[in-house]
Amino acid sequence: MCGDFNRIIIQLSQHPVVNKSFSDLTCTECEQAYVLINELISLSVEEDYTLLDYIQMARLKYYLGELSRKIYSVKEDAALHYGSALHLLEKGGLDLSLKKWIELVSLRMEE
Repeated sequence: MCGDFNRIIIQLSQHPVVNKSFSDLTCTECEQAYVLINELISLSVEEDYTLLDYIQMARLKYYLGELSRKIYSVKEDAALHYGSALHLLEKGGLDLSLKKWIELVSLRMEE
């Protein structure tokens, strides 16, 4: 299975999705990239020959959301991928709470 994972990584690295914006991709290119990324996610979850952390998995889920949005007219599928990406970011330690935003925002002070 490690060979499959490596093969898919190579295919994805040579795919237009890596170098083109989503708006410049054809529907066929989007569908191909969707299949490749979905396979990577499946292999990453099922096998122990790779260590993908939550942030890396969130990236893959985000791209599935973007591709799904472009390929399909059903927006719920894209929303599920985006939601999964946000959940993975939180599991990876990224605090997306409003409380954290308030802590980090810098207010402009009038002189």
